[in-house]
Amino acid sequence: MENRNPQLQRAIKVLGARQRQISHVATPQATKLVDKTFYLNVRVDGMSGINELVDANTKKVVGVTNLDGNQLNSGRDVVIDAIRVQYTTKGEKIENADWQSRDTLPAELQNAELRLIQTNDMLIDLPLTDVQNFKLDDYRPIATTPLLRAKEEFKLELEFPKGVNVPVGKPLFLRLEFRITEAKK
Repeated sequence: MENRNPQLQRAIKVLGARQRQISHVATPQATKLVDKTFYLNVRVDGMSGINELVDANTKKVVGVTNLDGNQLNSGRDVVIDAIRVQYTTKGEKIENADWQSRDTLPAELQNAELRLIQTNDMLIDLPLTDVQNFKLDDYRPIATTPLLRAKEEFKLELEFPKGVNVPVGKPLFLRLEFRITEAKK
């Protein structure tokens, strides 16, 4: 496993930069850092164009996602330090999907773009081939360590090239995992 120390040091700096003013003196807030992984399993067969993967109606469902809507709770800022994508055609239900697939992404997904946007700022904009899981423990480091702020809506979307759609028929599932450092206040 890679040494995550540089990513975690950046995360601490980014999260520590959030300070409050008391008598015109900046003082750091007491912050507890926790390593977590946000994940989202999505059925992608039949998709084309731009698809919002998370919205206000997204609910936590064990084995499907641990995101609860499209904004984080108050006092819970998140720094993303790595991401990976897995896909599978094994399983009829998303809850039963087998994420052991190490194959190359299907052609329809190879040129799709994954975007994470908050307050009109593009935090992540990468083609799926750039974040695909080639080995079981591979994560693609995100050098910019984007900060996902609490109490502000974000968009997680998947955009396919014009004229490309994922065929309907055989179930095709995508799993997105974001390795994060969460700051709890």
